[in-house]
Amino acid sequence: MDQITSQEQFDKQSQHYADSPLHREGPSLPVMLEYAAPQAPDIVLDIATGTGNATMTMAPHAAKVVGIDLSEQMLKEARRLASEAGLTTVEFQMGDAENIPFADFTFDLVTARHAPHHFLNVAAFLQEVRRVLKPGGRFVMVDQISPSSVVKGWCNSWEQTRDPSHFLQRTVEEWMELAHQTGLQWSRHTLVPYRMEFDEWVHRAGTSEKSIETLRALARSASQAEREAVLLEFEGDQVTAFTDQMLVVRMEPAPSS
Repeated sequence: MDQITSQEQFDKQSQHYADSPLHREGPSLPVMLEYAAPQAPDIVLDIATGTGNATMTMAPHAAKVVGIDLSEQMLKEARRLASEAGLTTVEFQMGDAENIPFADFTFDLVTARHAPHHFLNVAAFLQEVRRVLKPGGRFVMVDQISPSSVVKGWCNSWEQTRDPSHFLQRTVEEWMELAHQTGLQWSRHTLVPYRMEFDEWVHRAGTSEKSIETLRALARSASQAEREAVLLEFEGDQVTAFTDQMLVVRMEPAPSS
């Protein structure tokens, strides 16, 4: 399986993500909004904004929201959707999660939703988040997790077969350790289940027929632990749905020693 970049993948599939109810209205969004608690004076950064769903969710509650992404086609869709919604306090620009194009201590709130499993260097990403946050700021992240280290290998094979730009999904414990190592203080978290219809899931990513067959074989050969971890559903021997667990977490810069 060839690795492709997130930029290549999402430039190709931008329309599918713009139209996806799971991304535009998914169950993690209201939880993310609650954790973020944006306020009228806040300047907000949404990292890997995609088609701008988190950016637009925060916008009515903040002074300004900037969404960055590496995919120009995703940003094009985000600008269109924001314009259609009549939002005037948002802007979208090219930007790398691992090299954020803003000065230190610029933002009151930073968000990232459904994206960090694509990042090649999440330690650099978290360090950048901490750098651009103002003292007393907060960071709210949503990303899919591997339910345990036992099933992590299968979960990542499953995701990479569907979308070769997927890099790595981690356990909650691994995220906690990374936060600690990069100077972020874990405040609170919850898990939000996402039931995925298999056919829609592969369609959204533009998965090839060959890879779809590989996915079906992976589902059939999954161990009992793997089946239970993602709640695989079948009709006969054909997988029809499964459930991802989305981590929603709030962090703050740890106090300087």
